[in-house]
Amino acid sequence: MSKLKNLHKAYSKGKNLTCITAYDASISKFLDSLNIDLILVGDSLGQVIQGNKSTHDVTLNDIIYHSKCVSSGIKNSALMIDLPKNTYNTKDQALENSKLVIKESKADLIKIEISENNLQVMEHLIDNKIPICAHIGLLPQSVMKKTNFRKYGKTTSERNDLFQLAKYIDNYGVEVILLECIDDTLAKSIRQSCKSPVIGIGSGPDLDGQVAVIYDLLGISFNTITSLTNDNYDLIKDLIIDFQDNKNNDYN
Repeated sequence: MSKLKNLHKAYSKGKNLTCITAYDASISKFLDSLNIDLILVGDSLGQVIQGNKSTHDVTLNDIIYHSKCVSSGIKNSALMIDLPKNTYNTKDQALENSKLVIKESKADLIKIEISENNLQVMEHLIDNKIPICAHIGLLPQSVMKKTNFRKYGKTTSERNDLFQLAKYIDNYGVEVILLECIDDTLAKSIRQSCKSPVIGIGSGPDLDGQVAVIYDLLGISFNTITSLTNDNYDLIKDLIIDFQDNKNNDYN
């Protein structure tokens, strides 16, 4: 049974799905050993790995390099890969790059940010048997100013548009829907109305699963995110300090 089929089997049995990012073989091997359902090589690497202010400068080569590293550590988890900004502007470009990423990394899913403006790209990929995770709501690759970082779906118009978008992509055949920073009530309604697994980040608890950036979970992200991770940060800090204080001892 394929990893993607295993994912859907777990979902059909009511399992709460977990998706965590990885960017190297050691972390992916560790997450795989914990039976994490989805391991994501996200364009978030532009921030947490490269130290940039956004994801916008991540290249396809960056994604492929890290995806190959991550893939080498995975045995059981499904592997999901972001297509970075400006690598799926047209249908043909999207298909060519999706095929390349899958070939190089053995990816199980390709994730793209979707709005009403690029539905034809998603449709073309699905029509050509590319398994897709559709990312809606806050779209980091399109963010040009700080005011774009907000909850989406709080107004009636925006709520209706996002709900209809979710229903459309679900009916078209996406494998997974990812909601980012969508109003909790709307996110719950989307989850209840879609047959595809609906996972999210910053979109409330009433979903089929949650997404986290590994460095945010550990509390050591290049970005300042501390709401979930103070205890984890302290554990890692104490481990480093303990090593530092015992630097003359054999650590083997």
